[in-house]
Amino acid sequence: MPSDHPSTPEKDHPGYDYEADKQWSNKPLTPAQVLVNDIRLEKWRPDHGPLLEIHERSASTKVPVHASATPSASYVRAADAAGNPIEQQKFAQLEEHYGWIRRLRLHQHQRHVYDSEESAKCRWIHCSSKFPEYVGGFLWALSEDLTTISSNLQVLNNTLQQQTRFSKHGKCFAPFSQPLQPGNGKDAPSTYPMLLSVPFLDWSILGEKPPLRFQIDKREGFQSARTASHLLRSVLQHFFRLEDTADREAFQVFAKHKPWSTNRELDLKVRQWYGHYPSALNVDELWVLVIDPEHIVTFSSNQTWKSRWPPLQLVSRISDVSFRNIRNAFFSSEEKQEYTSLTHAVACLSGAVGMLHRNFWPDMVLPCTDRYAGYLGHLQYRLHRAASTKLVMDLIACQEELNIVIQITQQQIDMINNFRDMLDENKEDSGSTAPSPTSVRPSSGNNYNPYGNLSEPPGLHHRVTYNARTNFRHLSTSSTTDPLAQVLDNLARELTDLQDLRDNTDRLVTRTIQLVNIRLEDHGKAILVFTVVTIVFLPLNFVSSFFGMNFSDIRDMAQTQWLFWAVAICVTTAVVAASVFLAFSGGRILENILMWRDQRRERRLTTKTAQKQAARELGEKGFRVNGVERSGGFSQP
Repeated sequence: MPSDHPSTPEKDHPGYDYEADKQWSNKPLTPAQVLVNDIRLEKWRPDHGPLLEIHERSASTKVPVHASATPSASYVRAADAAGNPIEQQKFAQLEEHYGWIRRLRLHQHQRHVYDSEESAKCRWIHCSSKFPEYVGGFLWALSEDLTTISSNLQVLNNTLQQQTRFSKHGKCFAPFSQPLQPGNGKDAPSTYPMLLSVPFLDWSILGEKPPLRFQIDKREGFQSARTASHLLRSVLQHFFRLEDTADREAFQVFAKHKPWSTNRELDLKVRQWYGHYPSALNVDELWVLVIDPEHIVTFSSNQTWKSRWPPLQLVSRISDVSFRNIRNAFFSSEEKQEYTSLTHAVACLSGAVGMLHRNFWPDMVLPCTDRYAGYLGHLQYRLHRAASTKLVMDLIACQEELNIVIQITQQQIDMINNFRDMLDENKEDSGSTAPSPTSVRPSSGNNYNPYGNLSEPPGLHHRVTYNARTNFRHLSTSSTTDPLAQVLDNLARELTDLQDLRDNTDRLVTRTIQLVNIRLEDHGKAILVFTVVTIVFLPLNFVSSFFGMNFSDIRDMAQTQWLFWAVAICVTTAVVAASVFLAFSGGRILENILMWRDQRRERRLTTKTAQKQAARELGEKGFRVNGVERSGGFSQP
C-alpha cells in the first residue's frame, strides 16, 4: 500500500477529503461524486411480504482509499482488450483514471428473498456531472467482456460526436437511444450496453444558486460555453441557441408568475418544502448508460441544494416516485417479471420527464401546467380590464414558452418511442414471450421466480395483501403492467394539457388584437376630427399671423378686414383641397413619378448599350458619335 494512504478507519469514512489527497485529486472523478443504490428484495417481516426496495450504499465504503493507486494487474486488462498499441495506451489511461469504479460492480445477483444483504437485482450508480468522457470511463470500468469493449467504446465515441449539438450557451445532446454494440436494430447482437439521452424540464431560482451541500466535480467551477461539460440551460437558451437571452430571463413565466405572493397557505408550503421560490424554468439532460442487466449509470446536473423530500432532486424523484410506481405495477401483475437495469432505465426516464408534471405524481406542488394556467388566467383578467399592446406582447411571450415546452415534450415522446421500438425488435429476435421487453432478463430461465421462494415463513399464518402494507405515497398510479406504456400515456396526457393551454393562448391573442383594433378605430375617429380642425384653422392662423406682423407697410394699410377674410378663405380652401387631393391621389401620383424615373433610367441605359454595341460592330472602321463620323480603332475592355 502506498505511503500516502495509511490504513486507518478514518480514511475509509464516507467523509474523507479526496481533494486533499494527491493521488485522488489527479483523477477526474472520485467516490464522493457518485451515489450508489441497490435494488433488492426485502426480507419477510410480520407485517410485510417480499417487496422491491432501493437501498443506498456509500461509495466511499465500497472503494477503499488505496484504490487511487492503479495496480499493475489492471494494465494487463488494458493490454488484453487492446488490438494495437494506440488502443492499449488509451485503455491504460482509462484504467488509470476510472479503474477504481470497478470496485462498485455488483458481485452477487439476488435470486432469492433470503439472499445476503450484499446481493441485489441491479445496481444503480448516479453521477452529478455531465462530462461526456465520464460515460466512456464507466463503460470501461463496469464492462466484463473484453472481447467487445473496444468496439463498444468506438461506437460510443461515434455516437457522442454525431449527437452533440453546439450553441452559444454550451454543448448539448439531441435526444437519442443507441445500443453500443456494432450494428443497429436487428443487426445488433445484444441490447447491452446502451446509451440514452433525453432533455427534461426542471425548476431553479434566478441569480446565484445556493451553496451546494456535497462535493461535486471540481471542474464545474470553470464551466463556460467552450467546456466539455454540458451546461444547464434556461428554456429560452435551449431554443435560441445563438442568441443572448440574458435580458429576457427575468421575464419568464416562472419569474413573473408568483402565486405564493397572494396565497399564504401556498407560501408556507413552498418555503417548507422547496426552501426556495421556483422562479426559473431550465432544461437539463439525463444520460442513461445501461451496462448489462445488473448495472446502470445515470448522469445529470448537480441538484444537491434541493430538498430530497418532497422528491425535488432527480435521484430522490426516481427512487421515491418513479421506482415505486413501476415496482407496484410489477407486484400487482400476475405475470412473472424481472426487475433489470433496463426496467430501472424506464424508471429513470419516468422520473426525469415527469419532473414538473402532475400526471406523473399527483402530490406535486406547482407543476408546470399549473404555473402556465395560472399566468394565463391573470392575463385573461387583464384582458377584461383593459386590452393593450403590452398585453399582446405578454401573451406572445407566454405562447412562445409553451411552444418550446411542447417541443421538448414531443422530443421526449419520440425518444421513448424509439427506445421502445428498439427493445421490441430485440424481443422479437430473442423469441421471448414476456409482456414487456424491459422486464426480460436474458440469463433467466422460464421457471425463474423473481421474488424467490414466497412460501410463508414460520409463525406467519397468512400473506399480507398488497394494499394492506402500503400507504398512499407508495400506491401506484399506473394502469398498465408495461412501464414504458405508462410513461408514454402520462406524457401524452401532459402534451394534451400543454396544447390546450397553447390553443387558449392563441384565442386570447386573437381576441386581444381585435379589442385593440376596435380601440384603434375609436382613436382613428378622434384623430380624424383633430386633423380636420387642424387643416381648417392652420391657414387661418397663418394669415392672422401674417397680417399681424409689425411692419409699416402692413400696419399702415388702408384696407378693411374684408381683405383678411378674402385671403384667409382662399388660402384655407387651397390648403384643404390640396390635402384632400394628396390624401386620395398622392399615392398614385408618387407611383407615376417613380415609374417615370425608372423608365427614363432604362432608356438611358438602353441608349448607352446600343452605342457600345454599334461601336463594337464597327471596330476599326470607325463609329459615329452624336452624328459625327469618327475614325480610329476601338479597344474593347
